[in-house]
Amino acid sequence: MFISEFPSFSWRQAATAVAAIVLTLLARFLFKLVKQRRRMRGLPGPPYHPVFGHLLIAAKMAAALPPDVHPHHYWYWLRKEYNLGDFYYFDVWPVGPPTLIICNAEVAEQITVKSSLDKHPMVKSFLKQHLGVNNIAAANGAVWKKARTIYNPGFAVSHLMTAIPTIVEDVLTFHDILSKFAESQEVIELEAVAMKLSFDVIGRLVLDMELGSQRGSNILVDAFRRQINYMSSANTWSSPLEGMNPLRRYAISQNSKIIDRFLGDELDRRFANPDEKVLGKSGQRSMLEVAMDTYNAEVRDASSDSSGAMDPEFRQSAIDQIRTFVFAGHDTVSTLISMIFYFLSKIPEARKKACEELDNIFGPDVQATAAKIQEDPYILNRLVFNHAVMKETLRLFPPANTVRVGSPDIFITDPVTNERYPTYDWCVWPDSYVLGRDERYFPKPEAFMPERFLPESPFSSIPAGAWRPFERGPRNCIGSEFGTLEIKVVLALTLRDFEFEPAYDKGDVTVDGEPCYQMLMLSAKPKKGCPGRIKKMTTR
Repeated sequence: MFISEFPSFSWRQAATAVAAIVLTLLARFLFKLVKQRRRMRGLPGPPYHPVFGHLLIAAKMAAALPPDVHPHHYWYWLRKEYNLGDFYYFDVWPVGPPTLIICNAEVAEQITVKSSLDKHPMVKSFLKQHLGVNNIAAANGAVWKKARTIYNPGFAVSHLMTAIPTIVEDVLTFHDILSKFAESQEVIELEAVAMKLSFDVIGRLVLDMELGSQRGSNILVDAFRRQINYMSSANTWSSPLEGMNPLRRYAISQNSKIIDRFLGDELDRRFANPDEKVLGKSGQRSMLEVAMDTYNAEVRDASSDSSGAMDPEFRQSAIDQIRTFVFAGHDTVSTLISMIFYFLSKIPEARKKACEELDNIFGPDVQATAAKIQEDPYILNRLVFNHAVMKETLRLFPPANTVRVGSPDIFITDPVTNERYPTYDWCVWPDSYVLGRDERYFPKPEAFMPERFLPESPFSSIPAGAWRPFERGPRNCIGSEFGTLEIKVVLALTLRDFEFEPAYDKGDVTVDGEPCYQMLMLSAKPKKGCPGRIKKMTTR
């Protein structure tokens, strides 16, 4: 009796219902496809198909480049292949977001300095797996403003100078490790070796901890390094399904919990001891101390919670920001160290000039150099040519790009015709790699020429918006000064004693003439980690 009350099952009705759903979804897809393809009418870009958009061009591009290249190699290839102008639109929907690529310094300034568009949602979607939901790198609006306000003092130059003496100690350890590699003559991945140094340095600044990763293993450092490898192939057109791999997503999640637990435990320890002021050897205060000061001033005293636990929202936000600073603080520096040694190995004249400058300022002895830097950190400001070496390396090998989301109210203006073009519903990408290789701003763009950044440069002045490895405007890199100081210390204490001999194979694939082309490993990393041998210098 109970069973008979249910209506009889009909395969025909079920099939009709499924067909209706499928047809509805198909109609919605076709409607969006037509709408998207119509948006490209009258916009500059590569040859466009009315149905496939730029998908056919993307297939051609994928065949021309290695599958692991960083996306900004795509934009440079497209511009050269199709002789594209100051900006162009690229539509590969539904495979990827429709993108506006900006290749002009003035136009890039329009959307990062004049208007400062928000970070694109896909940046948060990508970075939250590694840096947390509210990380400062991807946050917008009030969340970003508050984080920037809280942590800006920790990156003031006057404060950073107090950290230089301990940076010197870590770099002297790096010097010892390079000496051992010079003796063994084994092939190393220079970026990986430099990464351990940069982790130790940023650990002091952010956590006021001696992580000791150059001498041994560290839970936090090991977890960060695993996470970078997990993120290496996610969200690229060459492997669009990789980001959906459940095993990979589980590994990222578990590894992320290790990082959160480590940082959370340290926050809790300092929360439980609010009167404990943790100071570094030179009296500098860590980013974690800055976070705790903010909590004590704005949250703890105002909270009515008598549980004795830290406010969970603040706690997670602090963890996210510290994760971001640890990652960003080590990442750019480790890549930059390896690529400076790589480029100087190819241009001995530039290396000689850099060493001569160091000799003139510090004298030839490395230990005496270390003592002078520790006594007067501001002496690093005299390293004009070495600073130019750093900037030239970043021009050719920028570690990251900013990706913004268009707005209905914001248009870009063609600097030649004054015609306005839309940004709304486009992923807006001012590409530092493309800009850095534009001969209008950098004559002989493929050549490594630090002289172009000297006050007495043989070339015309570089427009403000053309060199942007640290980006520009309100969303510029909060730690750019810190990275610059660290690199100067590294060069002062290692460049005169060691040189690098790259060990790429003759048959290795090259991109833009280099076997060390940039891969996407959360940021832009050198192919194979920049392999080579360290050689001890006997003469200069």
